[in-house]
Amino acid sequence: MLRRTSHALIAALVTVPLLLFAALPAEAGCSKRVYLYSTSWCPYCRQVRAILARNHIRYTLLDATTPRVQADMIRRFGDTAVPRMLIGGALVEGVDEARIKQLCRGRPGTLNQTRSSGSVIRQSPGPS
Repeated sequence: MLRRTSHALIAALVTVPLLLFAALPAEAGCSKRVYLYSTSWCPYCRQVRAILARNHIRYTLLDATTPRVQADMIRRFGDTAVPRMLIGGALVEGVDEARIKQLCRGRPGTLNQTRSSGSVIRQSPGPS
C-alpha cells in the first residue's frame, strides 16, 4: 500500500509542474497588427514566413503578385519589392528577425524603417 501511494505521489509531483508549464503563455507573438507583403516564389519571403511561424506571430499575408496589392505597394512604398512588413505601422524590409522581434516586443527602435542588405527582391509592377 505504501509503495502504491509513493508511486502516485511521484507521478503527481512530476505531472503538476508540467501542467503549470503548459498553461503559461508563449513568450513569442506580437500584440501589434502585422502585414506581410510577399510572393510564393520569393526565397526571402519564405524565410520571413518561417521567422513568423517560429515566433508564433500572427500576420496578414498580402500577395504582391496581385494588381490590387501591387497598386497599394506602389502608393505606399514607391515600388513592389518583397519581402516587406508593416508591424504596428513600422516598416521592415528584407529578412531581419531581430527587428521583427524588437517591434513585436514594443521596444522603441532608432529607425522607423529597416532594410537588410541583399534580401529584398525588386519585381516589376506587372500589367495594370
